[in-house]
Amino acid sequence: MKLKSIPQRLGYILGAQWTRDLSWTIFTILLARQSQGMLGQVMLALSYGYLVKTAADVGLNDFLLSSFARKGANKRRLLGEVSWFKLVLLVVALVVTWLVTGWQGYDQDLRLVVLCIAAGFGLDGVSDSFFALCQARGRQDVEMRIRIPAALVGIGYGIACVLLGAPTLAIAVFKPLESVLLMAFALKALGRNPLAHFGWAQLRDLLVQLKTGLIFTGMAGCAMLYNKLNVFFLKKYGGDAVVGGYSVAWETVEGLSVLVSGALLGKVIFPLMARTWDEDREAFRRLSEQTAKSLWAAALPIIFLIFVESDRFLPLVYGAQYASSVTAQQLLTPCVATAFLHNLAAYAMISMHRHRLLFAFYLSGLVVNIICCFTLIPWSPLVGAALSLTITKVWVAIFTVGFFQATVRPMGLGQWCVLIGTGLVAFMLWHTLAGMPIRREIAELAGLIPLVTLFWFWRPPSIFDKQKAA
Repeated sequence: MKLKSIPQRLGYILGAQWTRDLSWTIFTILLARQSQGMLGQVMLALSYGYLVKTAADVGLNDFLLSSFARKGANKRRLLGEVSWFKLVLLVVALVVTWLVTGWQGYDQDLRLVVLCIAAGFGLDGVSDSFFALCQARGRQDVEMRIRIPAALVGIGYGIACVLLGAPTLAIAVFKPLESVLLMAFALKALGRNPLAHFGWAQLRDLLVQLKTGLIFTGMAGCAMLYNKLNVFFLKKYGGDAVVGGYSVAWETVEGLSVLVSGALLGKVIFPLMARTWDEDREAFRRLSEQTAKSLWAAALPIIFLIFVESDRFLPLVYGAQYASSVTAQQLLTPCVATAFLHNLAAYAMISMHRHRLLFAFYLSGLVVNIICCFTLIPWSPLVGAALSLTITKVWVAIFTVGFFQATVRPMGLGQWCVLIGTGLVAFMLWHTLAGMPIRREIAELAGLIPLVTLFWFWRPPSIFDKQKAA
């Protein structure tokens, strides 16, 4: 296995990810400037959508990736079995969503917005099975060619609706439109319908295989709940406008987190880890070492920039009405580091077949999150929502990264000292110069220099450097 293939595969993923992220950024900025309450309704619906996707997906994508990456698996048959299973669960999840929104007392229009967006996310969970097959085969280029046009059409429709002043329900159609196109393009690329020829025998076979997959289901459920519960509490104690304020604070942090955890780790590194753990433990260790160092070095300057520039970035991009979201975004910055390192450690644990222990870590995080939501959000809705998520993510990361470090040892003591020392030097430079009568940009640049220097030395190998990449 050659590490030089990682940047190449990541490039395919980033092509699709950046296209969608750019379109989504334009969409959210326009929506935020048009109406803070409307943005809050769409973001609330997105939170329900993520939960529906989790319920429909039941954590099977990691199970599929690890299965597809191993020799001897009947990939097409497994793809069909899982797709049928997800569709059934999607219908159940949508019915539950409709009942829950009624129980929460949402008005009819908001319930329809939630159902529309949730249905789109649920369909994404079904089509993700096909993309797992692409990733396991190293065909991230196929995934890119499918995701880009679907995202451009779906989110482009949403942008047009916002510019035309359409109601929230009409805007919400962007998500099922994108998801249906994804399904159609995936079926065309596959060349056959994986849902055909499915019967009770295949269902029994799938249920036998899902005995291990149920652990993935529990992990995905816990992770999605502790990521989104604070939004539901925020809706109750703050209303739509406060949900919108929290959402713009979280958008930047989440976008960077998903970029790394979803694109690099989930779709490139994890398939390699799942294969190398069984085939070549030394290659697994080298991959873990290089990835951990690069992620730590990349996380620090990103956290620094978000923290020091939030007070200018949010009002400039989203409008002056979001100045109150600055503190929330600063409190959320540690989530960047936890997303980078926790997800690497979690994927390593899955590759090492330590699913049950990982599930216990996730379950403890859910308990911590529920306690934080009940205590912090009623006290201060916006700040409490940010603190609840950050505390939870740091809690879980301590366990997963600690286990990863203790077993695989991706970084030595000297590297940890360099990392911590660089962070302290950067903070001291910035904090000292910020107290002097000079332009703030000079202090920020001084703090950024040691962090960027560390990333330069710990950057991943180039695809053009064959000696280092091999």
